[in-house]
Amino acid sequence: MAFGTSQKLLTTSCVLGLLLGGVTTQAQAWTSSSISLLYGWDYAVGEEERSMATFEMANGWEYGDNYFFFDYTNLSGGNTAGAPTLYGEFAPRLSFGKLTGRDLSFGPVKDVLLAGQLEMGDDINRRLYGIGFDIAVPFMDYFQFNVYARDDQDKPGDTWQTTLVWGSKFDIAETKWFFKGHFDYAGSEGKTDHNINAAPQLLLDVGNFWGAEDRLYAGVEYQYWRNKFGIKGADEDNPQLIVTWKL
Repeated sequence: MAFGTSQKLLTTSCVLGLLLGGVTTQAQAWTSSSISLLYGWDYAVGEEERSMATFEMANGWEYGDNYFFFDYTNLSGGNTAGAPTLYGEFAPRLSFGKLTGRDLSFGPVKDVLLAGQLEMGDDINRRLYGIGFDIAVPFMDYFQFNVYARDDQDKPGDTWQTTLVWGSKFDIAETKWFFKGHFDYAGSEGKTDHNINAAPQLLLDVGNFWGAEDRLYAGVEYQYWRNKFGIKGADEDNPQLIVTWKL
């Protein structure tokens, strides 16, 4: 990634982070942020072995919720796949129920939301917009289903994407665990093929062992990607070690 592109994304990341924090403070709602370090050794495109740092922030406010992250890949640099890269996503949602003051729940659906997403990185400039649903699922603390129209600004035409996001905290004996992740299924666009990208994480709350519950986690993320980046036949089954510190 060229320095200018990296600098632009980093600046955008800082601005979005400040905006999310400001919205949460004003609404006196909730916020959650973390820094994660990941290491994987079976990537399908480019260098097989990589390290990554991820910053995440999510919040809920009076009229909806937001999610934002950026990845900084190949921390050591000087790799055969190229220079270290930045990639980020910003996914705001507005609740129709909260905006209108009506109860829009039906069946397992708890709320209906206007959903959007920006995806930013080297040669990546995507816009997604659609409808989201908060769904009550047994044993899950949260479960989201979003349906988008997806437009890559650098490719002809547009396509669709469906996204699942989930999280569940649970106990086994004296240990505390967190199971979270996402599942994306995007259609073909331009010369790229359809692709499936899922990244479930199973994390152990290691901070709980010394009285610092919900602060430090360690575990594994499994990267499942079919037709990675829309490249037909580029399939990835990649376990990654992960350590997460909640801020």
